[in-house]
Amino acid sequence: MVKEWTNDGMDLNMGCGAGTPLSFLCHALLLFQLFSSSCRGHQFQEPAPPASFKFTYSLYNATIYENSAARTYANSKVKMGISLTDPLWDIKYRIISGDEDGFFKAEEVLLGDFCFLRIRTKGGNSAILNREVQKHYLLIVKAAIRGEALEAWTKVNIQVLDMNDLRPLFSPTTYSVTIPENTPLRTSIAQVTATDADIGSNGEFYYYFKDRVDIFAVHPTSGIVSLSAKLNYDERNQYDLEVLAVDRGMKLYGNNGVSSTAKLVIHIDRINQHAPTLSMVTHIPSLMDSDPIYAIVTVDDLDDGINGEIESISVVAGDPLGQFHLVRTGLGGREHRIKLAKTVNWEDFPYGYNLTLQAKDKGTPQKFSAAKIVHIENPEENESQATFEEDIYEVGLNEFAPPGVVVVAVKLKPEPQNVEYKLSATEDAHYFYINPQTGLITTSQHIHILEREHFALEVINNVNDMKVRVVIKVEDANDHTPLFHQLSYEAFINESMPLGSSVLIVSATDNDQGENGYITYSIDKLNPLPFVINQFTGVISTSAQLDFESSAQSYRFFVRASDWGSPYRRESEVNVTVHVENVNDNKPLFEKVDCQGVISRGFPVGEQITTVSAIDVDELELVKYRIVAGNELEFFDLNSDSGVLFLTKALDSANPKDGLFSLQITATDGENIADPMFLNISLGHGKPTTKDYACRETGVAKKLTEKLLKRVKVNKSKTEDLFLDLYSINRQPPQFDKSFPSQVAIKEDLPVGSTIVKIPASDADSSFNGKVVYTISDGNADSCFIIEMETGWLTVLMPMDRELTDKYILNITIYDLGYPPKCAWRLMTIHIQDANDNKPRFLLASYSVSIPEDTMIGTDVVQIEAMDEDLGRNGEIIYTLLTNTHQFAINATTGIVYVTGLLDRELSTNCTLKIEACDQADNGHQQCSVVALEIIFVDVNDNAPHFIPSSYFVKVLEDMPVSAVVTWLEAHDPDLGLGGQVRYSLGNDYNGKFEIDRTSGAVRLSKELDFEKQQFYNLTIRVKDKGRPISLSSASFIEIEVVDVNENLYAPQFSEFAKMATVKENAPIGTSVLQVTAKDGDGGRDGQIQYSIRDGSGLGRFTVNENTGRAVVKV
Repeated sequence: MVKEWTNDGMDLNMGCGAGTPLSFLCHALLLFQLFSSSCRGHQFQEPAPPASFKFTYSLYNATIYENSAARTYANSKVKMGISLTDPLWDIKYRIISGDEDGFFKAEEVLLGDFCFLRIRTKGGNSAILNREVQKHYLLIVKAAIRGEALEAWTKVNIQVLDMNDLRPLFSPTTYSVTIPENTPLRTSIAQVTATDADIGSNGEFYYYFKDRVDIFAVHPTSGIVSLSAKLNYDERNQYDLEVLAVDRGMKLYGNNGVSSTAKLVIHIDRINQHAPTLSMVTHIPSLMDSDPIYAIVTVDDLDDGINGEIESISVVAGDPLGQFHLVRTGLGGREHRIKLAKTVNWEDFPYGYNLTLQAKDKGTPQKFSAAKIVHIENPEENESQATFEEDIYEVGLNEFAPPGVVVVAVKLKPEPQNVEYKLSATEDAHYFYINPQTGLITTSQHIHILEREHFALEVINNVNDMKVRVVIKVEDANDHTPLFHQLSYEAFINESMPLGSSVLIVSATDNDQGENGYITYSIDKLNPLPFVINQFTGVISTSAQLDFESSAQSYRFFVRASDWGSPYRRESEVNVTVHVENVNDNKPLFEKVDCQGVISRGFPVGEQITTVSAIDVDELELVKYRIVAGNELEFFDLNSDSGVLFLTKALDSANPKDGLFSLQITATDGENIADPMFLNISLGHGKPTTKDYACRETGVAKKLTEKLLKRVKVNKSKTEDLFLDLYSINRQPPQFDKSFPSQVAIKEDLPVGSTIVKIPASDADSSFNGKVVYTISDGNADSCFIIEMETGWLTVLMPMDRELTDKYILNITIYDLGYPPKCAWRLMTIHIQDANDNKPRFLLASYSVSIPEDTMIGTDVVQIEAMDEDLGRNGEIIYTLLTNTHQFAINATTGIVYVTGLLDRELSTNCTLKIEACDQADNGHQQCSVVALEIIFVDVNDNAPHFIPSSYFVKVLEDMPVSAVVTWLEAHDPDLGLGGQVRYSLGNDYNGKFEIDRTSGAVRLSKELDFEKQQFYNLTIRVKDKGRPISLSSASFIEIEVVDVNENLYAPQFSEFAKMATVKENAPIGTSVLQVTAKDGDGGRDGQIQYSIRDGSGLGRFTVNENTGRAVVKV
């Protein structure tokens, strides 16, 4: 094949030396021209007129190969020289400058009317051109005409072309690398480097290994060495390789000599690439935990095989006494738990421990994790963080509170598990009881009998040293009766005391406070009394005029002291006796007044005439009578004691005025003088008169009798000494009504504070004796209930949980507030009915299951189970699959998850399902829980490996060295394990021209290529996995195009520089003119020559046979 040099298609080679290339253009210019040894015109032609003398260009470019032999001509793309305008010119060329080393010589060649300038190497010079020393020469050439003064100058730029005279050299010549045995295939592990000072294709070379090496591959042009098979340290731990650099030009010229050799030593390291890594989660256990866990430690190692296995985790510091150890748990043993190896006295380690942990693997060499510190907190310190909800509990307590009344509930917050509360042994502690589980404090005695205003308790717990004070202020109740300062009161007063006079003062006190201790007084009387009492001061005073003679001589009555308390007043009474003393405050009163009678003159002297009578109601002294007027003549005498009137003198001589004695008689008790009465005695004649006198009755006697009878009646009336206070006696005990509910059912979710039932009870007594208070004296173990002391309402105190306790038997005790108090009790059974207060609880926090990816539709995968502690419908569970998937479903009743669609691990390695378990509560809100189910698809060999890409097309230079990698095959098999491991093979290797590495997929050239023999190869390739029991495979192809390498090393060479011929002017078309002959040193098609006319004055007039070189007339 003839192929022109790309950079000299228009070059002219004017050289005449043997073996020097000569272009077709040169011959076209020389044909039919006259040849001359110098540029001198022909003598027979007419002289031409003078013309300009100059080169065709001021600068010419020419090329010549380095190492050219003597008399080798430089080539130029254009004609160098001067056109002859005068045929007589004899032109000579000479190099003026630019050739300091004397490499070149200028020659002239005359062809027709043009004198060519030719530059050639000198002969006999030992020095040769060397492009690597100098690649450009700028020559200044002078042209002169012999015998004339005309001169011309031009520049010729000579470019020295490269010849493949140098070989590639390695630098450095020795390479050493170390790679781990787990280095992935196709990894670049080293690069060898060689250089060639030649340029272009002359500087190109190939790398390859001296000896066949299958485990490594070297890129022929880059020198990058890559891994093409798996390493095994145990089989071989070092490779000593020799890498050759082959000059491509030498190979083309048939010389396979090696320019340079480099040694490559590859060391294989047994690799334990990753050190273990520790991660941990600390945990603060409760002091109640029987086997506490202080931290959970997870260790990971990213290495494969034994290098990734963990030998141990150790406490390397921080535990000098060996009180902790690690317990391996979990799948694969990668999880460890820090637990106690010995009992720890945490008081000696108040701030806990700082344990330093380190893990080591089983690899070679063994690797240790970075030391990691885990802080083990003091659980007692942690528990001490629990504090009581209040810094101090201050509560009030009704003074009427009987035993069993709720005082307050104390709580730790947050409340540790298994905490127990206890009252410190203080002087007040035995008056109260605390529920150790709930912290509820209740009374254990009647409070009012303790006569205390407050109590101070101290509550401790078994978890930490926290204490809390409970101050109980006793709220005053009306539990005290007013007490008089004296057991009885007595006073003496006289009947003449003025109205409103103070008789005496009674006084009482009440130990209660406020209105409960505020006292008012009153007189308890069944009959009217002449006394009143000031209700605030207790002063008793007269309210009526006293009269000893007509009233009682003494008064006995009760004064009542009442407080203002609630709900009832308390009262007490005291006996008061008031004695009335008689005083002489009445004058005598005559029974009869204005008496008239007759006495005869002969009435015997000394005879009783009549008797006057006066009554003194005071009865203190005898009444004395006397005549105060009308007895001046002393005819009469009145006995002062008896009131008998006697005649003391005969009346014979009497001569009263108007015959009438008018006596004025009075009576006296010694102090008071009665109003005088008049006794008119008429003096008559005749016989002695009767003693009867006519008088006006005053009624004094009757009045006195009535008064006396009245006083007797008052004195005989029953005094109230034997008065019994029926209201102060506690006769009846309290009683439960017949409607008392002995069985009560309530829902467990009844809110705190909700009322349950009102306890029906009563007491037939009145006042405080009939006041009923309520309490729970037993059975309230969980402190869930409280009864309102005064109303009897049973309410919820703390949340209930049927799942812990489904029944309570409460002892309901009632008391009255009498002295002493009476009580009664009944048992009440509280049945706790189920409420939907529990969510379904899955047996596991999460589920994980592995199934083959080819599991058949309908196959059961796993049963998810949840428990609900509620009863009935509240505890019935329905399972629902929340995740939207067509691959799985769940049986709503049994919780069995089963397959409903085709599985494919290669599309998804696992599937996480959200499963909801809901109870079937009829009323109220359903309770639901959700759990995650991870279904891991276990790989089966269900995928054939496939090539990436699906087919290959590569171009390979025909001079590619044997064992060079043509291409790398890559196949992907999404299966795991053996099912995902692939092996490559060739379906046809073209008689061993190609081979493939079964593991890496490297396709190598095993024999040399020849473009001229075969330009394309189509290799069938197969990939097969190692699945068991059936392996799967697929096929593809590699289309390899052989790229031609330019082997056209030599240009055609004419046997003559110029050839001359003649032809008649009337020669017919097709007349043979001359024969040119050229030779080509290449073989084959590169050595086949074609002829053509490119330029010259005969262009278009002649033609040349492209195969024979015979020139003929064209027109």
